[in-house]
Amino acid sequence: MLEVIVSPITGFCFGVKRAMRLIAEGLGNGGRTIYSIGDVIHNSQAVEDLKSRGVIPVSSMDELSEGDTLIIRAHGVMPDLIEEARGKGIELIDTTCPFVQKSQKYVRQMAYEGRKVIIIGDSSHPEVRAISGQAGPAPVIISTLEEAKAVKGIDRAGVVIQTTLSREKAMRIIGQLEDNIPDLRVHDTICQATVLRREATLELARDVDMVLVVGGKGSSNTKRLFQMCIDEGITARFIETADEIDPSWFKDGDRIGLTTGTSTPDWVIDDVLARLREISDC
Repeated sequence: MLEVIVSPITGFCFGVKRAMRLIAEGLGNGGRTIYSIGDVIHNSQAVEDLKSRGVIPVSSMDELSEGDTLIIRAHGVMPDLIEEARGKGIELIDTTCPFVQKSQKYVRQMAYEGRKVIIIGDSSHPEVRAISGQAGPAPVIISTLEEAKAVKGIDRAGVVIQTTLSREKAMRIIGQLEDNIPDLRVHDTICQATVLRREATLELARDVDMVLVVGGKGSSNTKRLFQMCIDEGITARFIETADEIDPSWFKDGDRIGLTTGTSTPDWVIDDVLARLREISDC
């Protein structure tokens, strides 16, 4: 029989819960269609559920008309998209995570003060792209220590950090930037809820035979949970749904830990637990 231990921190984070609540309010009692450019959150199952309820993804503003309603995704969007929407008479539902909004505010203030804005994070991540749009001309985006070492000739700068980034990685990069830049203002914008989730996962992982990490394959925070387990030498599997679970992964008596990304719906977690019980009973 398998013993399954669930992390005390699973499911939607505060920001995703807030986004889902705002979308539900926007949809009303049914029959209304609203739109999103890109996925609202990084979870395919949640996105498909929203689609079934009337949230239609589009690729650009060209597909929208006056009077339509557009969701601003939880990761935020570029300011020019908001201006374009308002100019076309499109209603907005702003689900930008408050922690991302705080990063955007810091960036606007530092740009106003004439500081060079440096964003530590993945340049391809939608949150980072949205933040960079608030940063004035040519913000610097850094994701590695080597890139930080290459930053030269900047006397006055300000830093924000992608909310889901590893604090250890960010602090190494900041240490290098402090060596290179005489006047550096740093805003630690890493989401504390994400940090607590990682700590809970690591504590769980040390007491089990395997960790199942459940979440969207495109979710950076979920990928980081999985990689953190691997880096610690802990056996881990990264799955999106219960259908991906292979009974051959387990043997009788195994202790299985379960953790999730911040955008993993409760019903996906329930399905995974039901599948594990089924395997255990065989």
